[in-house]
Amino acid sequence: MGTLLQDVRYGLRMLGKNPGFTAVVILTLAVGIGANTALFSVVDAILLRPLPYRDPQQLVAIHDDIPGLNMRDVGMSVQEMDDFRDRSGVFDQVSPVWPINVNVTGREKPQRVEGLAVSENYFSLLGVRAALGRVFASSDYRPGFFEGAVISDSLWRRMFGADAKVLGQGIRLDTDLYTIVGVMPPAFRHPGRTLQSDVDVWITAGYIAPPFPQPPKREIRMFPGVIGRLKPGQNLQQAQSRLNTFVSQLTQQYPVEYPSAARWSVRLTSLHQEVVGNTGTMLFVLLAAVGVVLLIACVNIASLLLARSSARNREVAIRQALGAGAMRVVRQMLTESVLLSVCGGVLALLLSFWLKDALLHLVPASIPRLQEVTVNLRVLLFTFGVSVIAGVAFGLAPALQLSRPRLTENLGQGNRSIGLGYGQHRFLSTLVISEFAMSLVLLVGSGLLLRSFRKVLQVDPGFNTQHLVVAHLWLPVPNDPNLNPYLKQDKRAVFVREVLRRVNTLPGVDGATITTGSTPYAGQQGLINFSIEGTAVRSGESPAARVGSLTPDFSRILGMTLVRGRVFTEDDIDTTERVALVDQIAADRYWPNQDPIGKRIQLTIPGAINPVPWSRIVGVVGRTRSEGLDAPYSPHIFFPAYQAVGIAMSIYARTAVSPDALQDSIRGAVQSVDPNLPVFGVRTMDGMVSDSLASRRFALELMTAFAATALLLAAIGIYGVTAYFVTQRVREIGIRMALGAQRGDVLRLIVSRGMMLAAIGVGLGIVTALALSHLMTGLLFGVSNHDPITVTAFAIVLAGVALLANYIPARRATQVDPMVALRYE
Repeated sequence: MGTLLQDVRYGLRMLGKNPGFTAVVILTLAVGIGANTALFSVVDAILLRPLPYRDPQQLVAIHDDIPGLNMRDVGMSVQEMDDFRDRSGVFDQVSPVWPINVNVTGREKPQRVEGLAVSENYFSLLGVRAALGRVFASSDYRPGFFEGAVISDSLWRRMFGADAKVLGQGIRLDTDLYTIVGVMPPAFRHPGRTLQSDVDVWITAGYIAPPFPQPPKREIRMFPGVIGRLKPGQNLQQAQSRLNTFVSQLTQQYPVEYPSAARWSVRLTSLHQEVVGNTGTMLFVLLAAVGVVLLIACVNIASLLLARSSARNREVAIRQALGAGAMRVVRQMLTESVLLSVCGGVLALLLSFWLKDALLHLVPASIPRLQEVTVNLRVLLFTFGVSVIAGVAFGLAPALQLSRPRLTENLGQGNRSIGLGYGQHRFLSTLVISEFAMSLVLLVGSGLLLRSFRKVLQVDPGFNTQHLVVAHLWLPVPNDPNLNPYLKQDKRAVFVREVLRRVNTLPGVDGATITTGSTPYAGQQGLINFSIEGTAVRSGESPAARVGSLTPDFSRILGMTLVRGRVFTEDDIDTTERVALVDQIAADRYWPNQDPIGKRIQLTIPGAINPVPWSRIVGVVGRTRSEGLDAPYSPHIFFPAYQAVGIAMSIYARTAVSPDALQDSIRGAVQSVDPNLPVFGVRTMDGMVSDSLASRRFALELMTAFAATALLLAAIGIYGVTAYFVTQRVREIGIRMALGAQRGDVLRLIVSRGMMLAAIGVGLGIVTALALSHLMTGLLFGVSNHDPITVTAFAIVLAGVALLANYIPARRATQVDPMVALRYE
């Protein structure tokens, strides 16, 4: 410890003698380490930190897949869930998770909130308790809905003013009266997908009595999602293996419900992965990128230290002459480097608080667990570790170079101009080459994301997004169907006609249409099977499509293209022949080499009391990307809204005014028809499309910032090295020019050496970028991860920057007076 403290004191004195150099290095490290710390705090909260539930490693999401129909996440039936819980031997507890829209009425004004229908064991499965009151218990089980509700802390504060007497108060959800039994803690979030926002209210049911089908049927896949807790002692792989065996038994036991051609299977994923989704790939790529930026900064600092080491050759030689071994010299030099990096790390930690907040402003709201991002002990340890590693990284090479015994040469130095030896020059060149290679890797990654983003923006969504305002509403679904004013289709059709009439008369509205189901950005709906008249299919292989309904003026309002046939008219009502439209994807997939117009189709709704009527196809519309510009095309079938309209509606209004100006007007038009219906999510379509690309934009912005920083650091690095080489060769340049060398000859001499290093670095960078680009495959759209245009373009850009960085000191060298150069020391 005594020797260490001596090294620290001496290191501090040496750093104090060079305040300019010390400040530059500390600031460089502070920015590099601070950026790493800020991004790591996000990665830690989202990817590394366990979910805040009891034994989170035992929590899983359960998915039903039908590979035979190329369908995933098809939902689960009540019987399947019961079988998995009671007979599989895999799960300790199981609960459905069913996100639903809920209209809250009986307050000052109706509101839409996000609800979640679960089993009574949902909270015990997660191992969480209420902050106020209680959560559901086994005694709350009912065949139908239990009359109690648990609300979120946010809804408690927003709607009830954080009233501690909220327990026992009533709240009307879709006109049904529930009693509030508990309030969840502020930090609690549902661990899974939601419709649009965080869950605000939880309700529970047994799902085997009205309003659910009675008795429940195995083929009715009612639950969109199910979560479970594995039995103690089982890991995910063991549970999946046992579940596969149990699924095979069910397939044999129920051959009609699970035909062999469908190849029904059940897939387990950790609940953590379910929450994180595809975010992990993006964040790890960005963390690696910012790590490369710090590494480039370390290379730059190592180059500076190595260049400065010539000034300390004599000092080190005296130490060695007095008996200091190589390791003693290395330790002293590393102590100085680590002191620099630790000082940079302390400043970086302070800077990271600001960078973290700035980063959270850029992070898309769709990324989960953002509310958990904080600078905790793990982040502090990460900062300390990165600081120490960075200090060793940029200090080790200069230290090793200085520790080589060259006593005669170094002690004979009467001045400080002797410079670096051949080995040090070669190592300095290696640092520059590696810096260029790493910079090109980041530039290629940024270029791939940029080209991918441009490809997404060039996608034709199949409808006109400009001057289009979208508003959403949800018809209530009471637990008692007899209390539902919109139970029958004719009532819904009357409602749609009246709302449409009133919205069309609003100032600034050039036209409006109302849709339900799978229509542009109205919320992704699952695939629904249908039959084609006269076409026999094997069991489990019926065609499937996304289904929506449209009012007659949809073509003009949405700008969807009619390929052939006709669109819907006002005469397509409940008393006329059922008709339908299909999109080009459905036409090409299910009616190849033939015209689908005139064909009849019938939706297959498992468990429906009455079969769905046959519908005749009267037109084909263009294909649409209704779930996102980067989402794959899906087949669509559309029905007239006056013949088949759902309960989740979207109003599309063509207008040139601000959506804020229309928000109250549209809400007033709807509530003048039904005052208990909230209108929510009023947005421009351009804004919704932009939000769907938020994750891609975030990755592009950060990667571009990192690549630009790397490019700047690489330019500074090669400029500094070339300038140093020029300084070391002033006498040589003077002699060459005195012997007749022209300025152009000197310019080529200096530039050629620097460009040779850059060329080697670019070549090595191309190979590295091509080898690592597969890590970005999940972030790309319409672009190969080996895209030659991107690689070539950014190789040329980097070479151009290298040429400029070499040219400036080389041009300065050509302006040296030969007589001055010959006297240069």
